[in-house]
Parts: sequence; C-alpha cells; structure tokens
Amino acid sequence: MAGPIQPDLAHERHYRTERCWMCGIRLPAALMVPDGGSACADVRWYCRDLRACTARWTVASWPHPGSPGKAVSGGS
Repeated sequence: MAGPIQPDLAHERHYRTERCWMCGIRLPAALMVPDGGSACADVRWYCRDLRACTARWTVASWPHPGSPGKAVSGGS
C-alpha cells in the first residue's frame, strides 16, 4: 500500500515569498535565510545576498530631504 503523497517542499519554498526583517524587501523564500526553525513561534527571514541587503537597509535609514520632522530651508 502506498503512503500519502508528500508535497514537494522545494517547489513550495520556491514560490512562497517572505519579507526580509532587516531591509524589508519581499523575495522568494528560496532567496532568503530563516532565523529559527519549526520550533520557533516567530521566524525572521533575511536576504541570502548580504551585500545587497545591507545596501538597501543603509539607504532606507538615511534621512531624506523634506521628510517629516526635518526643517526645509526656504530661499529668501
């Protein structure tokens, strides 16, 4: 007697998307690294490409001109 059909986990992981905890980008889970395992209630996902993730995170944390809370100088 044949057992139950097991899902193709690699295929499932390829199409599922997760958000990077550090830079916030959404990527397929195959391009991400989980921090934690099935026993953890909260799994954080990180980009597998550390340099690109760090660059996105750094740019996102820079203050932008005209952002709320910053004075904008007027020409007088």
